Amino acid sequence: MPVMAPRETSVSGFLSILARHAKSIVLGTIATLALALAYLATAAPVYTASTTLFIDPRLKRVVSDEVTQGGFGSDLALVESQVSIIGSDAVLRRVVDKLQLDADPEFAPPQGSGLLSQLKALLIQRPPAPEPKLQAIESLSRNLKVKRAQKTYVVDVETVSVSPVKAARIAQAVVDAYLLDQTQAKQAEAKRANEQIDARLGQLREQVRRAETRADEFKKANKILTSEGGLVNEQQLTRLNGELSTARAFAAETKARLDQVNSALKAGASPDTLPDALRSGLIQRLREQYAQVARREAALLSQLQPRHPVLIEVRSQAAEIRSQIAAELKRIASSAQNEQQISVNREREIAATLERAKDEVGRTNTAQIKLRELEQEVTASRELLRVFLARAKELQEQQGIATADARVITPASVPNRPSKPLTWLILSIGLLSGLGLGIAQALVRDQMDDSVRSLAEIGRSTGLAQLAAIPRFENSSSPAALRRRLTSHTGGVNAAQFSDLLTAIADARGASAVAYRQSLLRLLSRLRVDNRPGQPFTVMLASARSGAGTSATALGLAYASALLGERVLLVDATSADTELSAIFAGSIKTDHVIVLDNRDHLASITTRDGRSGLSLLPIALADLRTFKNHQRSKLLTGLAALSENYDLVVIDAGALLDDESGAALIPSADRVVLVARSGKTTNEDLNATLGLMDGARSKLAGVVLTMTDNHQA
Repeated sequence: MPVMAPRETSVSGFLSILARHAKSIVLGTIATLALALAYLATAAPVYTASTTLFIDPRLKRVVSDEVTQGGFGSDLALVESQVSIIGSDAVLRRVVDKLQLDADPEFAPPQGSGLLSQLKALLIQRPPAPEPKLQAIESLSRNLKVKRAQKTYVVDVETVSVSPVKAARIAQAVVDAYLLDQTQAKQAEAKRANEQIDARLGQLREQVRRAETRADEFKKANKILTSEGGLVNEQQLTRLNGELSTARAFAAETKARLDQVNSALKAGASPDTLPDALRSGLIQRLREQYAQVARREAALLSQLQPRHPVLIEVRSQAAEIRSQIAAELKRIASSAQNEQQISVNREREIAATLERAKDEVGRTNTAQIKLRELEQEVTASRELLRVFLARAKELQEQQGIATADARVITPASVPNRPSKPLTWLILSIGLLSGLGLGIAQALVRDQMDDSVRSLAEIGRSTGLAQLAAIPRFENSSSPAALRRRLTSHTGGVNAAQFSDLLTAIADARGASAVAYRQSLLRLLSRLRVDNRPGQPFTVMLASARSGAGTSATALGLAYASALLGERVLLVDATSADTELSAIFAGSIKTDHVIVLDNRDHLASITTRDGRSGLSLLPIALADLRTFKNHQRSKLLTGLAALSENYDLVVIDAGALLDDESGAALIPSADRVVLVARSGKTTNEDLNATLGLMDGARSKLAGVVLTMTDNHQA
């Protein structure tokens, strides 16, 4: 098993892999695109129609208190449940019945009776034919998509059909069926509730009648009478309290008047000391008379003697008036005494009546505890009956005015273009799948490929020095011009196969192959590091297998050195591929025996380019594979003698694993360069070639990598 060197994992390495396998990736992509186009050409178009519902969360009360909950508030879970209701069998059954989808082959296709179906029936037991309506409901469920926008009350209903008109009709029918289902559900719920309430109303009426009867009988048994909104005994108690207060006030007033009269009598009934409260009409007149007599007496005292008859008369009148006042006071005192006694007696009588009324009220209050319970029962029964009566009336109204909690905000319209297949999506999938498969195949093939990719990889695999990477170059000259230039270089030999190479090296001012020319010059400079001045320097170029570009590299290296003014000999020792000898020395006759150890004879079969001075020794025409060991030794001797006439000798040993005869010239080489082709030469072949050169490992200068179109340095 070959040991694969680790691949480069950088972005540039990945891009280089894609570049190497660009052709297969493009072909794979074209193939998948062709499949996508074939699918688009054969697939039946499918149309999608949609309509949008708004699930209204606001509470709509048609009546004061509805049986079914109107609106959903902020509970999005209830709104989400409406999505499931829209796609339920109950709603879809309405659509199937309305549009007669159970008779539509698209939604209820008949069971197959063709040859393929009969063959399947022989292998697999055919299930019984489903009911057309159930089959249509199932097909409609698959073609229906109900979705709600996140955190909103908007629901989109989408239906799929091969007919755009049918898709729009089905979408609208689904929405209509849902709204009708919601309305009828509310009406049915209201009807059921109304029936239950009607059955309960008779019981409630009888319950109210019994409660009122118990309360009335309890009032009669406990003599609880009401008048003007209150109990009679309580009203009587209130009235007696008022009368008692009035009687007490009157008694206090009569007693005060009696006390005043008695005080006035004790004081001698002097008109000056009488209080204003005792001034009756008679006493008022007597006081006025007394005041006049008193003034007259005072006036007479200043004029008459005390014993004057007139003064005595006046004093007698004053005494008479006082006597009358005293008599009147006694009468008033007697009257006040009687009045005071009467008021005291009345006060006592009212107080006694009040105490009896209090006892009666206490007994009534005790009885009212039970009465209030009975009255509360009556009130509760009446209120419950009233609520049920009102509820029954509302339910009767609600049955006729029930509305759904949703409305259509975007009605279904006939689609003008199919929704499936999506041309851009199918083409994108074809393109991406082709690219993906191509890239995956390229990565797998690259991972399984043991061929070398870079000098660094060869260095890690073999440990050889990395001399140079020879890139490809683009030719900008016409074929005719190239042949003319090459003819001038080679003396008329038709060497079109190497015209690009020689032209790129010879045209020092050209810019089309600068990288190629510079890489050869750098390689030549690195090889001449160990060259002793004045001594010929021999470099052997060899590869593992043919096709590595050994001959082109050897020719380019020798030609570049010759153009620098050095004496260069190019030795073609590739007996398995005599391309260089056939092109540059095809006119030489090799039917006679070559004297291998004779320098002059070897020089006689050497061709020389008159312009560059490059010489070619075509020993490959003698087929080294037929040489014996002593012949190979003679060839080494002759080649060593011939090399003394040159500054640089380049030996093209060819592919050693295909033809190891070129390895016989290794002893004559100062340095051996191993040539590998990127993407073609394997690590296994390199290691095998190094095994053939175990005895000359010290002469190995390193490795040169020739690049292909997909493996540029």
